Amino acid sequence: MGLVREPDRPAALRFGSQKINVHQKDKTFEPKAFRPTPGSSDFCLVTDRPIAEWLCDLERHGVTVELGPVVHSGARGAMNSIYFRDPDNNLIEVSNYE
Repeated sequence: MGLVREPDRPAALRFGSQKINVHQKDKTFEPKAFRPTPGSSDFCLVTDRPIAEWLCDLERHGVTVELGPVVHSGARGAMNSIYFRDPDNNLIEVSNYE
C-alpha cells in the first residue's frame, strides 16, 4: 500500500493497480459520496469494456450518470471514467485505461 498525493486531488491509497480516494475532514472533492465523513472513501471499478457500452447498460436500467465520461488520473495513469450512485447513494466510478 502506498500514499498518493496529487495537486487538487484527494489523498488516496494505492494497492497495486487499484486506488481508493479518502475523504478529508476539511476538504471535499467532486464528485463525492452523498454524505461524506472524514475517512470515508469512494471506489472505482476498472473494466476492459468500453465506457460507451457501460453508458448504454446504465441507461437501459434507468441509472443516472452523474458525471462523465471524463478523463481522470487512476492508479496506472489516465483513464476514462463515469460516475453514478448505487441504491444507498454511494458513489461508484467505472473506468477503463485506453
